[in-house]
Formats: sequence, C-alpha cells, structure tokens
Amino acid sequence: MNPFKYSNALNNPSISTAGRGAIPMAAIRVVGAALLIIMGATTSHLRAQTSPTRGNAQVVAQIMQSVVMVEATAPASAPSAQSLGPLRVGSGIVIDRDTIVTVGYLLIEAETADIIDSQGRRIPATIVGHDPISGFGVLKSLLPLQRTPVALGDSDRLIAPQRLLTLGHSEPEPTELLLASRKLFAGTWEYLVESPLLTIPAVNNWSGAGLFDETGALVGLGSLLVADATDEPRARPGNLYLPINIFKPVLPDLLKFGRRTGPSQAWLGIHSQPHPQGGLLIQRVSAKSPAERAGLQKGDRIMALENQAVLDLADFYRRIWASGPIGSALTLSVVREGATRRFTLMTGDRLSVQQRPSGV
Repeated sequence: MNPFKYSNALNNPSISTAGRGAIPMAAIRVVGAALLIIMGATTSHLRAQTSPTRGNAQVVAQIMQSVVMVEATAPASAPSAQSLGPLRVGSGIVIDRDTIVTVGYLLIEAETADIIDSQGRRIPATIVGHDPISGFGVLKSLLPLQRTPVALGDSDRLIAPQRLLTLGHSEPEPTELLLASRKLFAGTWEYLVESPLLTIPAVNNWSGAGLFDETGALVGLGSLLVADATDEPRARPGNLYLPINIFKPVLPDLLKFGRRTGPSQAWLGIHSQPHPQGGLLIQRVSAKSPAERAGLQKGDRIMALENQAVLDLADFYRRIWASGPIGSALTLSVVREGATRRFTLMTGDRLSVQQRPSGV
C-alpha cells in the first residue's frame, strides 16, 4: 500500500460524510483532477519541495488503527441542534490509552457519545469537554480501546507546500493532501484561527479526521470545508485542519476540568459576514446571548466598535477579546433600515449559555 496515494475521496462516493454535509462527488472529481494537474506542474509554487516517505506500511498501519468513528447525540431542544443536528457523526483520534481527540463542535451540548472502531465495536464514551477557542474536544472511552495511541506531532514546523496524509473514519486507506497555505481564517461565529492548516484537494469526510506527517504523527484535526485554501488569485476549495499545537496547552485543562481555565474569552453571540460596502452584516443572533439581550437583529450592519470603524471579522474579534473581562461594556454602531443606532452590550461567556447534559 502506498501511504501517499492520491485522494480516495475523489474516487469513493461511498465514504460517509461527517456532520457538515457532502461535497457533490462530480464536483470533487472535476476540482480534484484540475488540482492534480496544477499541483504536478513544475512552475506552480504549490509543488511540494520534498518527497514524502512512500511505501511505509508501518506508518500506514499506525495511522489506520488510530482513527475511530465518533457518534454524539444532543437533545433536540438544544440550541446547537438547529445548526448541527441532534446526531453528530465524525472521526476521532486515539491519543492515549482511553482518550480520543475530536473536533469540538461534535460535542457541543451533547449528552451521550459512542466510539466505533475499525472492527465495528461500539464503545460508550464520556464527553470530557470541548474548547471553543481552539476548536478541539476530548472524550474518554469507558472500555479499553485496544489501540496504540498516536504521537502528537509539531504543527509549527509545517510550511506550505508540503505533503501530508489524512484519514477519516470508515475510509480504506489514508489520502494524500497538499498543505497549500497557512493564511488566517475568520469564521462567522466569533472564531479565529491564526495559522490553520489549509489543504487541497477538498475531501468530504473531514469532521475530526486526522492529519498526519510523514512519520505518522498527528499534526492536525479536520474542521471545515473552505471555498479557498490557497494564497493564489484563483480560489481553490479545500479543507481547514486545526493545528495540533494549539490543542496541546489546553489538553491538561480539558482532562482535569472539562474546559480551559483562566479568564473566559469575551463573546457577543453574533454571526456575521463582511458587507460589500463595509462593516459586518449580522446573519444570526444566538439565543440568550449579549447581542440578543441588547436588541441586535439579523440584517443589522455593524459599522463601528467603540466609535472605531470595524475593518473585517478578524479586527472585530480581536478588539472584542481585548476589551477586558467578561461583563465589560461595549458599544456598537449599527445601521438598521438606513438609520444608525448605538447598542451597548455586556460581554458574556459562550459556554455559560450552552445547554448542559442532564444530571450535570
């Protein structure tokens, strides 16, 4: 088996999707074929500069046995069930005898979770916690996993272009990806990743999938499908993997307390996107959030924070997070129906409004 065989996701429509929906397979094949041609061109700056280890059956076996399926179930009444659904299915990676790391959104407000290994064994698991800042989540199996934990690699050393391997649950072999860029990513839900691992071609089994280096060490965790994964003028779809090094510092806190310790990150509960004429257009306001309590609405256009123009999502988030402890007052200048209005919000803690599992 070639550990760097190109994308089985391009040729296997039976690969299950994970939590966020599938990419149409015809589109994947077209995009993937084009990307492979481009990636093979000697003039492309995305051509990998070093050849990956090939034919390393030990690395492939190490990766294959470390990936499991994660099934988490949240109450239908949970606010997150509206966007994520009550049943979330994705991948997890075994990093200790009974510890699995996965993408955090699978676990938001979930009450139960199971681990399904490559032999089809269904093992009940405890949801340890998730960290909305890094995007990672942790579970513990209630029975022995009978898996060798994978080593945590060093994502800081990864520089584009570089070849890496990914594997999600139920896949027959790892898929080769190209690390295309590490440009900043700003999500619409008050989320920022300063140096993510953006890869091409796009794969459709990304939620919680592992990203591995040439030694088989875990360097990233699948989080999103993105419309543009490169630094080139022409957009190319790909995936965003969370770098493992942003998870390492918070792992001890998650294992001991179920959440990150220290001051909570300020949160408003606004989902927004850049407006073509400047500012940010509110797409959704979270229930029980500071934004809802202040009276902000979908369709409002945020123009300024504390009387200073909002440049983009990253600028908006950084200034919110630097505003002080939870409970600090912030003033937003908002355009609604052609008129400018000012709203004062008291920052909150995102985790405090999430529905806790029954009995907790």
